[in-house]
Amino acid sequence: MSQTEFFVPSRTFQLFARAIVPNAPRTTNGRIVVFVLSHGLLDNIDAPMFRHIQQTLCTLSIASVAFDFHGNGRSTGTTSYGNYHDEADDIANLVQYLHSVGIPNTKHVYVIGMLAHSKGASSMMLFATKYAYLCPSFLVNLSGRFWLAREITMRWTQENQRQLRETGKFLWRRYGAKPTKSNGAIITGSEQRLVREYWISMSDMAERAGTDMGVVQMLPLHRTFVLNIMGSKDQIVPDDDVWEYDRLMRMAAPHADRVVTRIVPGAKHFWNNQRELEALDRSLVRWLTTVLPKIGL
Repeated sequence: MSQTEFFVPSRTFQLFARAIVPNAPRTTNGRIVVFVLSHGLLDNIDAPMFRHIQQTLCTLSIASVAFDFHGNGRSTGTTSYGNYHDEADDIANLVQYLHSVGIPNTKHVYVIGMLAHSKGASSMMLFATKYAYLCPSFLVNLSGRFWLAREITMRWTQENQRQLRETGKFLWRRYGAKPTKSNGAIITGSEQRLVREYWISMSDMAERAGTDMGVVQMLPLHRTFVLNIMGSKDQIVPDDDVWEYDRLMRMAAPHADRVVTRIVPGAKHFWNNQRELEALDRSLVRWLTTVLPKIGL
C-alpha cells in the first residue's frame, strides 16, 4: 500500500487530496480504478472516518482519493453555507484531473465510484446530475440531507438570529488549528490546519434553501448503482431525507437493484466511534461485493 498527498490546481484555489493505492489494485482496461471521497460541512479528510474508509477500500483492492473542498482542511479558498453547486464543481475538477493527469507516481487511473458524507453527499448528487458524463458506476450517499430548506432545530442561537435580522450576517464559528466556539456553537468534525472564520449571510441561507435535490431523478441510473446509508440515531439529518432520496431514485431507476438504502442501527451522524465504523464497513463491503461484478470487477 502507498499513500500520496498532492494538490489539484483550479482557477482560483488548490484542492488538497490524499491517495491510498493498494499493492495490487483492481484495474479496468489497464487503468487503476479509484473511489473519490468527499467530506461534510466544515470537516476535512483527516477525520478518522475517511482514513478508516480508505483502509477498508484498500482491503478490497480499491484505490481511493479523499479530498478537501475549497475553503476546508488544507485546500485553499473560502467556503460558504449554501455553496453546494460550487462543491459539485470541485468534484468535477478533481475527476477530470485524475482522468487526465492521474495520481502522482500512479498514472492511468479511472474513477469508478464516490462516497460522500453529509453536505458532501448532497454536493455529490448535484455533481452526478450536472456532470452526468463524469458520473461513475457507484455512488455512496452517507448521511446526506435532501430537504436543504429545512434547518436543524436550535442550530442558530437567538443572538445569531438577531444579528442576521439587523446586519444580514453573523459569525457562526471560527475553525482551524485551534477551533473555538462562537455564540455557543459546538465544533464538530476533525481538527483543521488553517484558522478561518465562517460567516452566515441571508444570501447563503437563500442559496442553500433554493438548492433542489429533486434533481436526483436525473441521475444516470441506467449505468450507476447507488447506496444510501444513514444511522438510526442521526441527530443532524432526519430519516425522511434518506427515504426521499430512495423514493425519487427508485422512481427513475430502470431496475430495482440500482438503488439500495440501509439504516444502520444505533449509528449517529458523524460515524466517529469504532462500533459505528465497523457497522458502516459491513454495509459498504456487502454492497460492493454485490455490485462490483456487475461491471466486470
